[in-house]
Amino acid sequence: MSIIYYKLRAFIVTWLLRLLPRKAPLVLQGSGSAQALARQSAMLGFQRLLLVSDRHLVATGLLEPIRAAFTEAGVEHVLFDGIDPDPDFDQVRAGEAILTEHQCDGVFAVGGGSVLDAAKMIALLHNNPGELAAFDGVQKARRPGLPLFAVPTTAGTGSEITLAAVITDKRSHRKVPVVDSRMIPDYVALDASLMRGMPPGVTAATGMDALSHAIEAYLSRAATPATERQSRAAVYLIFKHLARAWRNGEDLEAREAMASAAFFAGAAFSQASLGYTHGIGHQLGRVCHLPHGVANAMILPEVLAAYGDCVHPRLAELARTLDRGAANEDNATLAQRFIDAVVQLRDELQLPRQAESLSAADVDDIVREAQAETGNLYPVPRYLDADELRSLVRGLLPAD
Repeated sequence: MSIIYYKLRAFIVTWLLRLLPRKAPLVLQGSGSAQALARQSAMLGFQRLLLVSDRHLVATGLLEPIRAAFTEAGVEHVLFDGIDPDPDFDQVRAGEAILTEHQCDGVFAVGGGSVLDAAKMIALLHNNPGELAAFDGVQKARRPGLPLFAVPTTAGTGSEITLAAVITDKRSHRKVPVVDSRMIPDYVALDASLMRGMPPGVTAATGMDALSHAIEAYLSRAATPATERQSRAAVYLIFKHLARAWRNGEDLEAREAMASAAFFAGAAFSQASLGYTHGIGHQLGRVCHLPHGVANAMILPEVLAAYGDCVHPRLAELARTLDRGAANEDNATLAQRFIDAVVQLRDELQLPRQAESLSAADVDDIVREAQAETGNLYPVPRYLDADELRSLVRGLLPAD
């Protein structure tokens, strides 16, 4: 596709994102807010909810206080824990079948981004029967889904506030981005006490995912004053608190700050969209089976550098947000200082710079799919050609 085509798409996507009807979810925050939200579901008139999670969280016992709160409030619930990382449409269909069988009147999701994305699709699919291809793209559903409660147990994807979900098509092995404002959750609990047991590796990956959301939304041509404020707040909180949460998972203050950062970043990119970091990161995850945040962290600094001087003023603003430079320093210097800060944070969190399972034979496939995803969905500050993308991806090949 030509650059002119992508620019036209970006113009359409920008205005579509601004004009889409959006609901503002009810948000509870603080330790115990997940149980409080479960109890409040009774006051909201719900009688039977589908509780969506994964087997690991069920095994840890993390859901037991929430399930007890349902029982205490007199709300029935049916557990569906069949969600794996990078959920596929078969899992979505299985969850929706259980929801229908038990005549649930809402969906209550507790988990990381994979669980929340799957739950959003389950709720949407119930009132919009069809195959995954029917939802591929922007605003494809005809009717709202069932009411949705979202309780994140990681601080990264921002799925608790976004209008997007990524679902794997097992037949094509493609990660399908579904963008629909009807998927924004209705009720959210940001309960950092559920995040204290998150392993350091997951903390690092999800935190860098949130950082990539905030930065890409800030650089987007669709950014607005509101999304810019959200992005800056997220960047500030992540640089201040992510390493703390990684070093000490029981640091509740750091966990709460990261929960807020992920929420702000999710709100920002939900309206301003993303960029090449995600276009490439999704393909790295598909081909190399990397956690999404790890893939994003791997490519983020390189994408920022590849954009060139068109993003220097914006990156300089982020450097000043972090007190990494004076007002009289030139934008190019401050932009590089910000990119260096991203690299330093990635290294401090012990995240890899290369994809060990990536092969030279994968490069063209990744470039082709990343170019299509980014060109069709993301209003990036500058479009990179295939050779530029190929150079970026080759830079991730493991050293000989």
